[in-house]
Amino acid sequence: MKSAPGWRTSFSTVIGLVTFLIGSSPTGRAGSFGLNEQSVSSLGSAYAGGAAQAEDASTIFFNPAGLALLDHGELQIGGQFIIPSATFSNQGSRLVAPGTPFNNERLTGGNGGDGGVDHLIPNIYFSQPLFRSPAYGDLSIGIGLTVPFGLETDYQPDWVGRYAALRTKLITFDIQPSIAYRFLDRISIGAGLDVQYASARLTQAIDFGEIGAETLAPFYAALPARLAASGVPTAAIPGVVAATERAYSAAGFVPQGRDGVAEVQGDDWSVGFTIGFICEYLKGNELQFLQDGRFGFSYRSAIDHTLTGPGQFRGAPSLSAIGAPVQFPFPSALQDVFFNQSASAGLDLPAIYHFSLYQRFLQKFAVMGDIEWTRWNRLQQVDITFNNPSTPSNVLNLDYDDSVRYSVGFEWYALKQLTLRGGFAYDETPITSAQTRSPRIPDNNRYFLSAGLRYQPCSFVAFDVGYAHLFVQDASVDFTDSLGHNLRGKFSDSIDIVSAAITFLWGGPKPSPEIAPSGKSPVGYSK
Repeated sequence: MKSAPGWRTSFSTVIGLVTFLIGSSPTGRAGSFGLNEQSVSSLGSAYAGGAAQAEDASTIFFNPAGLALLDHGELQIGGQFIIPSATFSNQGSRLVAPGTPFNNERLTGGNGGDGGVDHLIPNIYFSQPLFRSPAYGDLSIGIGLTVPFGLETDYQPDWVGRYAALRTKLITFDIQPSIAYRFLDRISIGAGLDVQYASARLTQAIDFGEIGAETLAPFYAALPARLAASGVPTAAIPGVVAATERAYSAAGFVPQGRDGVAEVQGDDWSVGFTIGFICEYLKGNELQFLQDGRFGFSYRSAIDHTLTGPGQFRGAPSLSAIGAPVQFPFPSALQDVFFNQSASAGLDLPAIYHFSLYQRFLQKFAVMGDIEWTRWNRLQQVDITFNNPSTPSNVLNLDYDDSVRYSVGFEWYALKQLTLRGGFAYDETPITSAQTRSPRIPDNNRYFLSAGLRYQPCSFVAFDVGYAHLFVQDASVDFTDSLGHNLRGKFSDSIDIVSAAITFLWGGPKPSPEIAPSGKSPVGYSK
């Protein structure tokens, strides 16, 4: 038999699966709730070459070493509008309660509607070369404002998976001041400080009916002896017990008979860092068919958060029943456990290793490649601690594995003012099984197809637009909480991304009337 406090393990899933973004949805980088939507210009080529290309000031996020390759000062303001879809198909969700009359009882409710939520992800970058010197090298600084992790899902309040998730939000916001230095004319190094804010808000339904039934079970079992001791005739005892059980069942103290809602909020500031380098193994027209070529590597550190904030419980009932011959002696038993209190949860965000290649050829074309390794395996479990000393701490096992994202992309410098882009990526999920896949993060492996362009009509402004569609493999769910609510079915997901940015440029070399040796528009930057 489970006691009411045992439900706290189930409630820990609310805190443990902290997942939202400041205007994001199921999408992104390296699976789960990581987001790669940090650059409108890179979206068009599926973010291939991000650690090597140094297309514009958004290199701050992918590899700060790229700042040293930008000869202009830049201010870029962009946004990526995420349009996700996450629909669930129920395939026999049930209550797992061996030894009780409720075992294998069907979970009630619909499929929850579309759990995806449309949002806009903003990106803002500023970069400034400090000096360019053949003798002393090139030094640049910059700062980026980004949203590197999160998602939002929202399901109908009466859906079949309500005990696992209703609404999930996680806000992450990074401030990344960065610096880069190029020496020997071909080697660039860079570093950035990641000052990160995270804030979570999560809700789920609570099956107070089942919790009440389990709390009442020992009361029912002891009732015959209690009645006999009080002088009730032996022949009347079964009828009194049955009438008491019927009254409490009619009051909703059976599984799925009396739902409440739990909501948890928390936030935290923490700090990490990003470092990287770029090697330019080819510059200009050193070979007949191959021009600029470079490879890059960056490392984005893990960041640990301890989210703290209020927890609220709505609908915790009194354990009483009208018409019951015998009343439960502790009517406030549930309310003594499920009351408003503070809580905290550790959230360990992963480190990311990023390898990229950029190669221009035949003057007007470039190809990019990318491998991104995200160390999700450090997120094996989430420890939850409640402020109330009578509420034990809990551990939620996620069992994440590392994931890898592979991408290829191309650019065609069609005109001196126009660049066309395309790309493809394959992104692995860190979720290892249907048993550990929560409807808060209905993630699976995904394929990423994108296109975009840059138009630069003059020397001081450029416009980027891009579009991507993510094909997500169907995600099986066989998720069971500590009360035995087994959500079984399949999620069908897809994502569309529409993006646009404007970049203001100043300083730098004088424009040439021809295509610059780097292959970029002459009113952009040159190498």
